[in-house]
Amino acid sequence: MRHGGYSRATVLSSWIVLLALGALCQISLKYAGLDTGPFDFSPRAFAVAAATPWLWLAVGCYLGEFVAWMVILRHSSLSSAFPTGAIVLIMLMFASRWLFDEPMGWPKLLGSAMIVAGVLLLGPDHPAAAPSATGQREDNGAIAHAADSAKIPRKDLS
Repeated sequence: MRHGGYSRATVLSSWIVLLALGALCQISLKYAGLDTGPFDFSPRAFAVAAATPWLWLAVGCYLGEFVAWMVILRHSSLSSAFPTGAIVLIMLMFASRWLFDEPMGWPKLLGSAMIVAGVLLLGPDHPAAAPSATGQREDNGAIAHAADSAKIPRKDLS
C-alpha cells in the first residue's frame, strides 16, 4: 500500500534508519567528547573537536536523520511521529550500558517502559490525518476545524 508517494516498506525503513542514525549520532558525540577532553569554547577546543572523526560521523548522521525525517513526515502527522522518536532514548540507554559501562537500573528500565507505553497510547496516525502529496489533508473540514480551534488564520481550502 502506498501513502503520499511512498510504500509502507519505505516509511518503515525510514523509521529504522532514523532511529539507528539517531542513536549512532549520540554515541558518536559521546566518543567525540571523550576524544577532545574538556571543552572551553576556545578556538583551539573547536579545532580539536573538528579534528575528531567522531564529530564528522555525528554530522553525517544528522544529515541522514534529516532525510529519513522528511520521508516520515510526508506520510505522518508531526504529533504522532515526533513522540515515536523517543525510542532512541531507550536504544541509547542500552548502548550506553554496553559501550560505556554506564549504570542501568530499575528506575531507567521503568522509565523506558513508560516511554514505550506513552508512544503506544499516542497511537498511530489515523489514515485521514496523513498529509497528501500537496501537504493538504483529504478532509478539509478537519483542517478548518483545527485552524478555527487554534485561532490560526487559514487560506480557503476549497
